[in-house]
Amino acid sequence: MRFIALLLLGWISVSWAGDEIHPVRLGKKFGYVDSSGAVVVEAKLDWAWPFTEGRAGVRQGRNWYLISETFERVSPLRYDWIGPFCGGLAPAREGKLWGFIDRNGKWVVKPYYSDVRPFRGGVAAVQLGGQPSLVDKTDFFEGVAGVDLAPPVGDRMAPAAVGGKWGVISDRGNFIVEPKFTDLGDAQEGFIPAKLGTLWGYVDTKGEWKIPPQFLSAKGFRSGWAKVSAVNGKDGWVNFEGKFVTVRPAVDLAAVHAP
Repeated sequence: MRFIALLLLGWISVSWAGDEIHPVRLGKKFGYVDSSGAVVVEAKLDWAWPFTEGRAGVRQGRNWYLISETFERVSPLRYDWIGPFCGGLAPAREGKLWGFIDRNGKWVVKPYYSDVRPFRGGVAAVQLGGQPSLVDKTDFFEGVAGVDLAPPVGDRMAPAAVGGKWGVISDRGNFIVEPKFTDLGDAQEGFIPAKLGTLWGYVDTKGEWKIPPQFLSAKGFRSGWAKVSAVNGKDGWVNFEGKFVTVRPAVDLAAVHAP
């Protein structure tokens, strides 16, 4: 109740219809603003995510909570970290282990993994084992206007992002692809960036190689093309067939079909 009361203290009386709410960092604290830039929740939180699928994880002290778009606490449960929602599920951490929660804050996949990615295309990359390393969480703020991407002091985490092996699970927590990769990105348009040894390529959601490992880095696909860095140092783009170009062609969105 104290948490909810604290949020309501900063709640300015506005019409929410059509407003898009964003987190904003003021000093070392976070609050929320509407599309006009008006503050709707005072900056008294230690961290606040953008809303995804009508939910957002916020942190006060060491405790994370799940809130709705009306800034009400969704569940009495506390967590040690909450990520963005996709397909009705969000990664969450309890102690050093990760699982997935639903929009009601209930554990759908109980904490078991040493690191996870958000669900994309009905699957998620997870890691078993490994050694702790520092992970910067600010990537999820990309494209959100008015947010200082520099995290507040101490607001970083160390799940387990070095060593160990990555695999792919379903939304029920069952392995679709057993852990065998050095690293995995998010599934986008049917392809998952996959690292084996020191090189990146792309696998499908069954873990089969579609573009063999040959890049120094590989991003997710968007509209049929993915940004990569070749071993010769050139940056460029690759399509579903593995064709590399240094300039991304104009894309006919209606003609793009993921395999």
